[in-house]
Amino acid sequence: MKLRSLLVFGASGLALCVSLVAKPAPAEIVIKGQNVAETGFVTKADSAKIYFSASPTGKNARAYPRKLVERLTFKAPDGWAEAEERRLGGKYSVAAKAYGKIAADYREVEAIEDNYGSLARLQQLACLRNLGNYTELAKKRPLLKKIGLSKKYHNQVELFVGWGALSKLNTPAEVDQLERLVSDFREMEMVPEQLAQAFYLSGVAQEKKGNPGKALTDYHRVFTLDFGTDRGLSKMAMETALKLYAAEQKIHKDRQRLEEAHGLAAVFVKVFGKVPSEAARFTKPLPPLDSNKPE
Repeated sequence: MKLRSLLVFGASGLALCVSLVAKPAPAEIVIKGQNVAETGFVTKADSAKIYFSASPTGKNARAYPRKLVERLTFKAPDGWAEAEERRLGGKYSVAAKAYGKIAADYREVEAIEDNYGSLARLQQLACLRNLGNYTELAKKRPLLKKIGLSKKYHNQVELFVGWGALSKLNTPAEVDQLERLVSDFREMEMVPEQLAQAFYLSGVAQEKKGNPGKALTDYHRVFTLDFGTDRGLSKMAMETALKLYAAEQKIHKDRQRLEEAHGLAAVFVKVFGKVPSEAARFTKPLPPLDSNKPE
């Protein structure tokens, strides 16, 4: 029995050691002065050199000065297509784990712009955001570095700081910190997808500060700006907006807001299915207008 235990422990230890070893990243490289691309694997990179091997094990890697590299093109690594399929299918938990593995496997090439390791980390954080797992997102976010991403992704790196802040909003000071982050986002030039995220974070801050009207305005901007691009984010904003409508004590006396709530519920049911239980009444037909009441 003792021998068997030792064998199991040894096998587990070996598996752990293997998992800690970064994988060479499949790529094609073109060196200045050469007309043919070399197919092989990038084993690691730093600010001055890229290490390239013809072997999938990374054996006998050659160091190429970055200034001599005319073009470097990464190939999608094992597991990437499956992770993308899970993410696009809304299976964010499975996708997050798959992206996390890819990010860990290719961490030695994170100094190269838009490598698959950095892109996987970016997608992992997006999946955690859609799951509402902000604690894990805050934990993983420091692993995403701008050095491994082109400028078009840099705003997203900053936005993930805001998403990570949602893991801890228990005090006025923490809410104020989120509001300051949102204020900084307003100074950035963002595409609609990024603006939608900034408005969602603003909505959370306003809701926490006791301003439901302003929060609703922000949440409406989210699914107006980005409904076709990020369905997960739009669903989160719509659910929260419906809950805010449901919490209004006198919404039945405000026909305009009542119509807003019913309209939003109708769209939610058509696109996503069942609304939050608090907002179930908004899926029923609106009461008729009082014909005797003056306009």
